[in-house]
Amino acid sequence: MTRMKNLFHNKRALTPGQRKKQHLLDVKIRAGKAREQRNRVILYWSCMLVLLVGAGGGLVYGAREGLRRFVWENPEYRLKEIEVTDEGGTMSRGQIIEATGVTLGGNIFTLNLSKIRESLLSVPQFESAEVQRVLPNKMVIAVTERQPAAWVATKRDEDATSPGGSLLIDSHGFLFQCKNQLPAYFHLPVIYGVQTGGLEQGQSLESPEIKAALDLIRLNAADNVIQARFQAIGIDVSKGYCLVVTDRNHARITFALDRLDWQLDRLMSLLDHIEQEKRELQTVNLMVQRNIPVTFGQSESVTASPVVPQVPKPEKVKSSESVSKKAQTVRQKNSVPVNKSRGQNEHSDQDKPIRKALPVNFSNT
Repeated sequence: MTRMKNLFHNKRALTPGQRKKQHLLDVKIRAGKAREQRNRVILYWSCMLVLLVGAGGGLVYGAREGLRRFVWENPEYRLKEIEVTDEGGTMSRGQIIEATGVTLGGNIFTLNLSKIRESLLSVPQFESAEVQRVLPNKMVIAVTERQPAAWVATKRDEDATSPGGSLLIDSHGFLFQCKNQLPAYFHLPVIYGVQTGGLEQGQSLESPEIKAALDLIRLNAADNVIQARFQAIGIDVSKGYCLVVTDRNHARITFALDRLDWQLDRLMSLLDHIEQEKRELQTVNLMVQRNIPVTFGQSESVTASPVVPQVPKPEKVKSSESVSKKAQTVRQKNSVPVNKSRGQNEHSDQDKPIRKALPVNFSNT
């Protein structure tokens, strides 16, 4: 009985057509609810988007307005002071500020520091430049000028220090012109034999003879002992394979392009030997390994004071006649006749000016 009841309850109550209609009704109800939920979500996110856009726009507008009022147009941030530090001291403060193109009164935040630095480095006289912004109204400029090592000229008779076309070269071979020349620059050595016709400031010379000439100048200036005895005032590099140096005593020394320190030591040894012999160096070729060819210049001849012969005093005469005769003969033998004309000529030679002896060439073996 119980089984029959269970079978009756498990029987499908609906026909397939009824079951189909029931499912269609359920689908329509679910689709409407889903549509309402979807519309509700779209409306929610649309409102959130509008709210976010409005808030963002308000923030942007507020930020821009705040920056305009409190930063860009704030009188506290107007440039009022420019501090300039120049290592070299040849250019004035006004010339350095003019090279930057910056004027007082502008907003300090509108300054393009990298562009200002590039403007300073475009001046060949500046080796390095640094620009800093110091709040609220100050800018700091620090420049380092190139230190010249020598002048550059084409010919020996050319005035390398003449204003306008004169070129200076630093220890790295960089060419530049100095707007304000210091008095110390006129004592710098001159490098001759450089074709300056096509050269302009800002170029760099990297030929072996130029590098050797700059190295020689550096070694000469670094040692005070060498500088006190030998100082180059002109270096001829026109030959290409050697340096012909003229020192302050107008002696001409020929150097090879390499081992300059060793050649300077040889020159110091040679000068020691020449000073002992009291001679004046004219030319020397240090390129030769052995038997260095040396020539000496004209040396002044010193006139000695005239020597007047002295007559010996007569001895006392003894009583004996023989002794007196013998003493008289001895006095006659020992006495030296005095030539009056010779003494006058010797005294007159003292009034004559000192003359230089003829040049004699020596070779140091």
